[in-house]
Amino acid sequence: MKKWRRMTAITAIAAAAGAACLLGACSGSEPADGGDRQAEELTALGQIKVITRESGSGTRSSLAQALGLNEEGVDDRDYILETAKTATSGQDVIAAVGSDKSAIGYVSWGTDISGDDSVKELAVDGVKADDQTIESGKYPLDRTLYLASADDQNALKEDFLTFVTGKGQEIVGEFFVPAGEGKDVFLSSQPAGTLRIHGSTSLAPVMEALAEAYEEANPGADIQVTASDSSQGITDTLTGDCDMAMVSRELYDYEKNVLDPVPVAKDGIRIIVQASNPLDDLSADMLADIYRGDIAEWADTKE
Repeated sequence: MKKWRRMTAITAIAAAAGAACLLGACSGSEPADGGDRQAEELTALGQIKVITRESGSGTRSSLAQALGLNEEGVDDRDYILETAKTATSGQDVIAAVGSDKSAIGYVSWGTDISGDDSVKELAVDGVKADDQTIESGKYPLDRTLYLASADDQNALKEDFLTFVTGKGQEIVGEFFVPAGEGKDVFLSSQPAGTLRIHGSTSLAPVMEALAEAYEEANPGADIQVTASDSSQGITDTLTGDCDMAMVSRELYDYEKNVLDPVPVAKDGIRIIVQASNPLDDLSADMLADIYRGDIAEWADTKE
């Protein structure tokens, strides 16, 4: 009986040892946990390749303001890393980030990335951009998009703005979060003529859709939309080269003295990385350090 009990004990010990080996204890080292694997993957990414928009871009200005990187009192100046690669549209940013595993960039929430599996969006301070977080102001990088113009009694411009801020908000909702509740009906006063609208590439697609819908309601109108950037749109408006500016940032004080900004939509700025990047979230403070150049390696982003 004692021999049987001893054999049973030995068998139990052997079984336990075998189980431990299966769990990795026999290898002489503990298996790497999820945090260790992420740290290794981040280290393998090496140096962070920062992608930004051009000077004059409202998206860049809004990002810099939200992260405390704007230079107070100086228009279109910020502390974004000078060696950052510049892209001139949201689509260019997506292409640059999608082709470089070490890249990070930003685009308007209205820029559709759902069909591009080469990039993914990161949460900022644990919050992702969506209708609810943008409308409530919970998303840290939210902003308002405007149409800005002088008060020049232009009947066509006023009629178009009535459409955009009323019935047109239904169309705005297909691209962004509407700036207002809108209206069910629009009755145009039928002013004829041409309206030139220049500026933000973020606003251009929805403005083209609004222009097409308005021209159906007012066949005598010709709405011409030209994409450049927010600051160029404002400059063109001030010099008379266009009638209204599409602006995706807050207007500077001197601009507000001569132009009236009309809210069109609420938007957010998405932070994107290549889909293979192991991160899902970055704090706003760390994002600021990346774009300032204080954090240069992906390995240093693990909090």
